[in-house]
Amino acid sequence: MTEDERPDAPGRAPAREVWRSLLPEAVLVGRGVPWLAAAALDHLGDPDGERVALLAGGPVLVPRLAYGHLRLTGADRVPFVHGLVSHDVAGLAEGEAVDALLLDHRGQPQAGLAVHRRRDDLFLAVHDGQGPTVARTLAEHVIFDQVVIQELDERLASLTLYAADPGAAATVLQAAWPAAGAALTEALAAAAGAAWARVAVVQTPHGRALLHPRRLGSAWTVDVHLLSEGLSPAWGSWTGAGARPVGERAWTAGRVAHGVASAQAEGRLGLPQETGLEDRVSYRKGCYLGQEIMARVEARGRLRRGLRGVRLAGPPPGLGAVSGWRLEDAAGRAVGALGSAAPAPDGDGWWGLAIVREDAEAAAGWRLVVDGEPPRVGPVEVGVSLHPAAAS
Repeated sequence: MTEDERPDAPGRAPAREVWRSLLPEAVLVGRGVPWLAAAALDHLGDPDGERVALLAGGPVLVPRLAYGHLRLTGADRVPFVHGLVSHDVAGLAEGEAVDALLLDHRGQPQAGLAVHRRRDDLFLAVHDGQGPTVARTLAEHVIFDQVVIQELDERLASLTLYAADPGAAATVLQAAWPAAGAALTEALAAAAGAAWARVAVVQTPHGRALLHPRRLGSAWTVDVHLLSEGLSPAWGSWTGAGARPVGERAWTAGRVAHGVASAQAEGRLGLPQETGLEDRVSYRKGCYLGQEIMARVEARGRLRRGLRGVRLAGPPPGLGAVSGWRLEDAAGRAVGALGSAAPAPDGDGWWGLAIVREDAEAAAGWRLVVDGEPPRVGPVEVGVSLHPAAAS
């Protein structure tokens, strides 16, 4: 990437146009679904089949239409980003990446992102459609800093490859790029047990691509970032090698099954420590946006709420049209909020991830309500053990 990432690079193929040609059956999500950005790919015509394929272990490919891509150059780029996001950027070596959060002054996540340190720049992959939010916040904090912020959404395409077997993921990648399999295996070995990941750089016929291993619970996924003109030939090779394209609805089912929170879904409901996102926070890096709140939480050592798995009797009310789901007990007291939900693989209702008060005693009669509407879904079982087993 790097030089070829320039928006005025010759032969530029806008990423969204390439995706549109590859995915004519794509259904984009409607506004209002809490865990999906408005521009995200909902499904590819068979949401149930896509969900089962992912939960069965893949391999599957998730187009990341809602990812934002930012490149930062300039002498102050590392201390500048280090002083704004929640994880340690200054401590990254060249070729390493870390998942982080952009917090507000109350310590609540505004966006999730991966920061990759390269020789001449920082590359930020911003998740869940929050690229404009992060770009705007960064720009607002540039005062005398020698930093240049460049948006690369037209030049770059991103996707996630998931396979329960890392060997299967390597096989899929090397169908397009022969060197990718070994590069991914090496990157996975380097990242084992570390807070950061080693990003593999692969030379392709259309410039360099990045392979960023990221965890999905106990499993690994790979975020692939490549130049848009290289997407079509690579996509054909990967699907020809047996990887099934799936939408974000299937990805949400995988997240829920593995108990993995999203900054945009669960994160908006509380602090990182309450919403399953504490691994994206460093307590030792010094000042950054929201750091005072993080230090206060660490000092107190107690949380009022926590991430819990829940089972619902049916789909959340107003699915696709609302964004305020509240959990109430039998007496009508607010005990939590639902972040994400997906059909349970065993066919028995729906699974979800919720932020629940620690002092609330799970009992019969809990229900899910929509802000401003009467109760519509119940009962809600709280504290269930989620697992990624596929439906039979």
